[in-house]
Amino acid sequence: MPMIGRLAVISLGLFSASVPSTLALRRHYGRRPAARFAIGSVLAIVAQQALVGVAASRRNARLTAVDAMTLSRGVAAAVLVGLLVSGLRNRSGLAGWLGWGSMVYGSIVCDWLDGPVARRLGATSELGAVLDLEGDSWLTLATALSAATWGGLPGYCTAAPVARYALLFAAMRRVPYERIFKDEPGWARPLGIAQMALFTAALAPFGAAGTRLALRLATPIVAPLQLLGMLLLYRRSQTSFGR
Repeated sequence: MPMIGRLAVISLGLFSASVPSTLALRRHYGRRPAARFAIGSVLAIVAQQALVGVAASRRNARLTAVDAMTLSRGVAAAVLVGLLVSGLRNRSGLAGWLGWGSMVYGSIVCDWLDGPVARRLGATSELGAVLDLEGDSWLTLATALSAATWGGLPGYCTAAPVARYALLFAAMRRVPYERIFKDEPGWARPLGIAQMALFTAALAPFGAAGTRLALRLATPIVAPLQLLGMLLLYRRSQTSFGR
């Protein structure tokens, strides 16, 4: 099947996966929040799939079943974007469980499975690596905005995920995309995990007083460190390319 056909099939699957969430929200919260959710989630998926099509075309690559698994992370991001657009802020209710469950699927289940599955099937590719990296970043941004909007975290926690895109575009003016994230230092991944753990705890619909206390203590440490890490990675990409 041609790349466009595969992209269309995957896109249809992503749109279909968002339908049950829309119906559940309509039943519990009414038509207007559900309609806003549907608009936000659909636009998020459209934007993702359009960029995927551009990336695949530039690399003259085929989308595989493993790529479809990676792209299913976009449903998690779309759910979070849809909830942001819907105006629902019920962290302990259906909306909260829906957002948190989607985020856990995208950031933990899917993220942990697609790489090993690709290696076992011999389906690793340059395009797959790009989709994995950008899928992570897109989900992280959506999660950060959600954590700051209805998870109780301060707004500065979104600085690192937003800065990642600003620094990426700045770096691409001088450095090829493939070189920007090549050979990342060992400290980069633990920082990313700590940041996502912070967002996960903030959005948890079952968080009690102990969780809130831990968040108040950890947030002023984790968020600035992640932003500093982004700045160091940007500087590293500039200096290493100039050698």
